[in-house]
Amino acid sequence: MARFSTAQCLRRGDITLVFGLEWFPLLGEQPEAQARRLARQRRAAHFVVAEGTVAAAGLLRERMRRERGTHHHSAAALFAVVHPTGAVAAVLPCGGQRYWLVAVHEGAVMTRTDQFHTDAAELDAALAMLREAHPALMLHHYGDDADGLLDALFNAAREHGAGLVSVRALNAGRPKLAVAAACVLGAAVWAGDAYRSAARRQAQAAVPDAVAAWRAAVTESARPHRVHGVAGLERLLDALYEAPATVGGWALTQIDCRPAGLHWSCYGRYRRDHGSDNLDFLAEAHSDWQVSFEPMQQAVASWRVAVPFLPLESVALRRPQQNEAWFVSALQAMLPAFNELRLETPQALPLRVPLDAAQRPLERPANLAQYRRRLLRVQAPLRSLSLLLPEAAHLSWERVELHVVPVDTPTVLNSSLRVSLTGVLYEIDRPDAHSAAHAGADARAG
Repeated sequence: MARFSTAQCLRRGDITLVFGLEWFPLLGEQPEAQARRLARQRRAAHFVVAEGTVAAAGLLRERMRRERGTHHHSAAALFAVVHPTGAVAAVLPCGGQRYWLVAVHEGAVMTRTDQFHTDAAELDAALAMLREAHPALMLHHYGDDADGLLDALFNAAREHGAGLVSVRALNAGRPKLAVAAACVLGAAVWAGDAYRSAARRQAQAAVPDAVAAWRAAVTESARPHRVHGVAGLERLLDALYEAPATVGGWALTQIDCRPAGLHWSCYGRYRRDHGSDNLDFLAEAHSDWQVSFEPMQQAVASWRVAVPFLPLESVALRRPQQNEAWFVSALQAMLPAFNELRLETPQALPLRVPLDAAQRPLERPANLAQYRRRLLRVQAPLRSLSLLLPEAAHLSWERVELHVVPVDTPTVLNSSLRVSLTGVLYEIDRPDAHSAAHAGADARAG
């Protein structure tokens, strides 16, 4: 049999990831109620709801034994949390020639994924079907090293808490021990494979491959970094436009947004006009706001914004020569509409130098590619930011501020809505002979 129908579990501490659910799209309102109804119809013992742009329900027919103090989370639903936008798939080795395939689209787990495959041809056919349905599908294949993806899933489980990614029992009752044992056994086999794989890597480390070690260090250096791209900047600007200018007679003066985990935290400051009070503000405040007052004239509203992003290592970045030719030229054309548009000198991402068995630094390969970042500082009227959107594919943002300042005579650069952004341009430096000899041709190619 090429696919496993029983769930597989993997536990770290008090978190257990559950792999191998059956997924169905949910349409309309009340997704949890729909998921429960679907679970009853299909005689499932457990269910989970993943809510992206379109919600999806994951069902598990077998009962799982739950140990006290442990939390069970759907690995596929967590993968959707880590990849909330676009079409993204991953192939994860699980030992014994088994591979787990998962795919999500706009934060929803796709049907016929979250499955285990032992037949390479069938796995390729499943990937071909996914690519046919989603030509822009981004695939992560983790080869013999599953640690990166598993770390991301466990971290997302801890950050997300006991939310809708938790696998919940449909009805209380005594677990079927045979099936529960199968799930736990899957974890034991997987853990054994992981242990043997780690042992092989440790043995191989005695005679390290310098090129492979340096490439792994470069990949590791990119893991903490995210790229917001065009969609991310567009969502941040939408968050500014969506904030009301007045609330119960209080006038907006400032919005400050910064990343906080998988979401962004935004804070809006409002000033009390004559005749208004705190009750007026609370009566019109958005239901999802957290409100505090700074006696006697200021109110602060805070809310969260889901801003899409991609992992840095999954983005096809430009080379420095291409950015100098095309990106900088695009910025120069925008200068008349911006108060400040400054791109700093590039800095290589810090990385951990790989060592040999004697703890000596391995020689760095001459043609090693490396990620670089360039700080970008922007100040402009809010309306001018639309010019930057088409060029934001490789940009990430660290802070966005809006200041509301009354202006008697607006001009191109003098507006009552002024925005300041602090961000980063990512690029990849490939110091090989081809890029040196053909820098101009590569730049023209874009």
